[in-house]
Amino acid sequence: MSNRWMDLVCSVDLQPTLEKVQDDRVLGFAEYSLLRDSADAKMYQLMASVRRQLGTEQGVQFDGEDALVHLQEACVRMAHLLQTSCLALRRLKLQQQEQRLAREALEHQMAYVQACLRRSLDSFTSPGMT
Repeated sequence: MSNRWMDLVCSVDLQPTLEKVQDDRVLGFAEYSLLRDSADAKMYQLMASVRRQLGTEQGVQFDGEDALVHLQEACVRMAHLLQTSCLALRRLKLQQQEQRLAREALEHQMAYVQACLRRSLDSFTSPGMT
């Protein structure tokens, strides 16, 4: 991702798009692509900021950088797996009850990840955690 593109993507107000996601509305292709690019850009921005704050040289990883890179890669992989799983389920032409079960199973997986995010964020943003 070029620096110029990263700057542009980071400067976009994604609040309306994030609200659509939170309201369980489907994003169009452009919104989806912008959100994906923004997620990557924000992660790169975070890593660059931490690197500057710590005075870490280029080519030398700061503590936790590897975990952030792996998380970013896992998110891309998870999105791909969700898409391919849904495509496979659609091809099975499931009955309505199984479609409902498939939707619940996938939504529960995402709820689990969301709950993990909330618990993890709380662990470093709680008062007294400096």
